Amino acid sequence: MIRRLALTTLLAISSAAFANTDFNKAGFEAHVENGRLWVFQANSPELAAFKAQGEPAVSVSRIGEGPEGMTVRSHSQEVIEAYLSAK
Repeated sequence: MIRRLALTTLLAISSAAFANTDFNKAGFEAHVENGRLWVFQANSPELAAFKAQGEPAVSVSRIGEGPEGMTVRSHSQEVIEAYLSAK
């Protein structure tokens, strides 16, 4: 029981730390990993897979085009373009 509680607490803390709300925009969730900004549509299957499994096998990068000059990465070019043009 204590082991399960500890694991649940650890997962909750790491999930909260994982999302970087400083870079979230309406309709998008952003995560900083290794100095790169990963962006996904909020509540999308791709976001759920990223949270569960990490970096996708196929991704698109826009080097230096994100906030603070970060590289922006996602599973599709369309998501990156929509994120960069969102307010």
